[in-house]
Amino acid sequence: MLIGSSRILKKELIFIFLILTLLIISCEKKRQDAEVIATVNDAHILLKDFQKDVSAYSRHNPSFKITPDALEEYLKSMIDKKLMIQKAVEMGLSEDERFVETIKTFWEQTLIRELIDAKTKEWADRLFAAEDEIKKEYERMQYAPTIKIVRVKEKDKALIAAEKMKKGEMVDNEMVIGPLLSEDVKTDALYNVFEMDTGDSGVFQDKEGYIAIYVVKKDKVLTAPLKDIYSQIKSNIINRKRQKKMEEWLDEARKSSKIQINTQLLNRIANE
Repeated sequence: MLIGSSRILKKELIFIFLILTLLIISCEKKRQDAEVIATVNDAHILLKDFQKDVSAYSRHNPSFKITPDALEEYLKSMIDKKLMIQKAVEMGLSEDERFVETIKTFWEQTLIRELIDAKTKEWADRLFAAEDEIKKEYERMQYAPTIKIVRVKEKDKALIAAEKMKKGEMVDNEMVIGPLLSEDVKTDALYNVFEMDTGDSGVFQDKEGYIAIYVVKKDKVLTAPLKDIYSQIKSNIINRKRQKKMEEWLDEARKSSKIQINTQLLNRIANE
């Protein structure tokens, strides 16, 4: 009789333990769901991981200012990283023999690098530098403009900012950049400054909105003969086209993916 009671008690204890375990798991899942700052194709980016990454980046980059805009940009970079990893896995790169032998600690970095290599090979036959492009780039290299720049979302505000800068008036969020070398330029919109003269202003569209530009001055740069730097210029043009191609590919990946950002949570931590 005692043995039977003992067995019943043991079963009851196991049942209670299972119930408690399920409750704990359920509570933990709810807590994590509440702390999800973004979702990329059902893959979560947790708040704690986002904060840890931002904190580490801030420590290694003292000039990094934690503002709502900066946090939003950093989150976008994490989303892009997550997207690239997912695409690399879809392409089977995670099963590549070379990858399997790679140190586990660098799993994500390796996948992204393999993805970039794979896409570079895919585009290799379509990326080239024409003679006119090389000559045009050489002309740009002979000047280093100093500019005032304002980034805004709306075109009409950009036009107003450009006109004010041309008149010598101060504009909110105005930045002075330069002397600017052509090899330092990363966006197509900024390339326009090399075609502008001192005192010119203009408005150009980029992927984040519009930029208003005013050319403060253009310094002449001592440049080596074209024949001596021809190969370097050609390589720079192809690398720039490769980067643009990757950005376009990422844009398409974003559009075809389900991405959710918890803006309320992002704003909350930005104000803490």
